[in-house]
Amino acid sequence: TASSAYYFPTTGRVVGVEVLKGAAAIENGPYTIGGAINVISTPIPDQASGDVTLEYGEDQTYRLHASYGASSEQWGYLVEGHTAGSDGFSSVQFTNNDTGFDKDDLAAKLRYNSAESARFYQQLELKLQYSEEQSEQTYVGLTEADFAAAPTQRYGLSRQDVMNFERKAGSLTHLIEFSENARLTTTGYYADFSRNWYKTDKIDGEGIDEVITCANGGSCEGMTSDYGDYDQSFARNVLHGTAQADVYVKNNNRDYESKGVQTRFTGDFEAGSMTHTLTVGGRIHRDEEIRLQPVDTYFQGLEGNFDRVELGEAAQSEKKSRAYSLYASDNVTFGAWNIKPGLRYENYEIDDVKNTELLPGLGVTYDAGDRWQLLAGVYEGHSPTSSEDSDPETATNYEAGFRFNEGALSAEVIGFFSDYDNIVGICSNSGGAGSLPCEAGDTENGGEAEIKGLELQASYTLATAAAQFPLGLAYTYTDAEFKTSFVGSSVWGEVEAGDKLPDLPEHQLALNAGMVLDSGVGSNLRLAYFDETCASAACGEFEQIDAYYSLDLSVFYDWQDRARFYLNVDNLSDNDGDIIGRQPKAGARGQKPRTV
Repeated sequence: TASSAYYFPTTGRVVGVEVLKGAAAIENGPYTIGGAINVISTPIPDQASGDVTLEYGEDQTYRLHASYGASSEQWGYLVEGHTAGSDGFSSVQFTNNDTGFDKDDLAAKLRYNSAESARFYQQLELKLQYSEEQSEQTYVGLTEADFAAAPTQRYGLSRQDVMNFERKAGSLTHLIEFSENARLTTTGYYADFSRNWYKTDKIDGEGIDEVITCANGGSCEGMTSDYGDYDQSFARNVLHGTAQADVYVKNNNRDYESKGVQTRFTGDFEAGSMTHTLTVGGRIHRDEEIRLQPVDTYFQGLEGNFDRVELGEAAQSEKKSRAYSLYASDNVTFGAWNIKPGLRYENYEIDDVKNTELLPGLGVTYDAGDRWQLLAGVYEGHSPTSSEDSDPETATNYEAGFRFNEGALSAEVIGFFSDYDNIVGICSNSGGAGSLPCEAGDTENGGEAEIKGLELQASYTLATAAAQFPLGLAYTYTDAEFKTSFVGSSVWGEVEAGDKLPDLPEHQLALNAGMVLDSGVGSNLRLAYFDETCASAACGEFEQIDAYYSLDLSVFYDWQDRARFYLNVDNLSDNDGDIIGRQPKAGARGQKPRTV
């Protein structure tokens, strides 16, 4: 129904991430253009065991993660807790407010399985999860001059901005194995997510982005205030808290509920010289969003004082969705070939907007000897739209490349090309650079577009008698541009054919170098680089995003295979003066400073 829940699983509880690229993602959906990411949580252990992680760092940053579980012949369980927080590295003018977060996450799993003597092996697993968070974060960025002077400052008019959320979720999964070659997995799931981001929405009735643009020396045309005439000086004084202003702070208060049942049958069989793994699955899904978003009015005085003068009222609004999905894929192996055809069917209704899609895909690999593997794929990608004002996003995606493995060396090179019949822009509070205000969730057609490029990954481990030195490289080149000219209203803005897609660097690079001694001492150094890009297709003044890099260091000592002591330094070079983002609301933003 809506993409602005702003929830992602707590990364401290994640034990693995599975990346499904290209045609391999046909079993997932309905958003299939970019592939899929499967985040893997802590499993129930095979034997009684547990672990504890404790961290402390700058800005009163802390993290505690503990889990314990056990398994017997027919029972297994896991209990897990994770808490983390920080005072934050930014400072808010006129206040001593924190700018960090506090987050708690609890999870439990319980498994029951049949005895070994059972005719069919069956397993039932219950998973429960609860989390809550408070983040002292804002959408208000900085002007060019203020960012250059102090990139980690925040304007005093953002002092009330805070996000609170609570999530309750559960799933029940049943597995039955009819034989060694046939199994059926069925999962029922439910999640309830409530969040309220109380944040600065407008100043004197003008958008924050307009005030920042005016303060930067851009257009102030049409801007009005009861307390002065908007020019560059007045806009700067408003942001600095030295001019009077009415500031509207919005309760972005929303409840999300999602539930459904999905099932998957997998069967292995042989036909002549071919080995097949056939997978057939489906899902019935429902979700909804309920909004209650009153806007409160604050008065900013001449000395930065900030007082609430009026409570807002708002009517409740609601959106609902339902979706039915079916898919089938067959992993066929014969000789050196592996071929995986697949077909996905989507039937959905989002807030009374109905659509059906049939999405084919095909992936092929060929083992050219023991070291080389060639690969290619083509599939239809799709992203739904919830508005009658735009069409669904559709693209035909191609990929081809090779993999190489020999001893300690592995490498992968893949070229990709996505041919969009229609690329869709989605209005969200956290993005957008159009010429008119928009309501979060609105969509806008962007017409034809092409995204093409190259991915390169390589790793090598140099081993000596007393140490290992792992090395890694990941590089992506992306050429992404619009193929049609148009004037968008609320998301894309003015676009000319040949304009680059916003917020997408042409070059991205990650280098990794490690050292692990037999004594248990080790270190890891990682460089991440992102090329310059732009916040809009037109790439006007105050919309450029700098090229930047981050250098991160970790040193550690492993003691008797039971404990690890470590020290991490993020952004080792203290490189925080580059503008790495301009959305939301057009303000300049940088990365966090050096943090131990």
